[in-house]
Amino acid sequence: MDNNAVVNELSKSMGRDAKDIAALLDGITAIMREKLSAMDSIAIPGFGTFEPVKEDERIQNDLSTGKRLLLPPEITVQFKSSALLRRKISDR
Repeated sequence: MDNNAVVNELSKSMGRDAKDIAALLDGITAIMREKLSAMDSIAIPGFGTFEPVKEDERIQNDLSTGKRLLLPPEITVQFKSSALLRRKISDR
């Protein structure tokens, strides 16, 4: 499901204009990006927790050239679903 499909589904179910829903989703993702970049976790009750994890820099071999590359540190996001969400999904 892509962004447009999510906007259309929410627009139908909430009876709101698609532009309003798209603006709301853009705002939510901007806030999430800002908080996760600052290494803050985001917990949504009944849904789950988004937690940033900093991965250290590492050395990797380029298989095509045989050279060693230094990959910079990066922040990845892990999602852990809540028990309530897992129960609702498994009850279907």
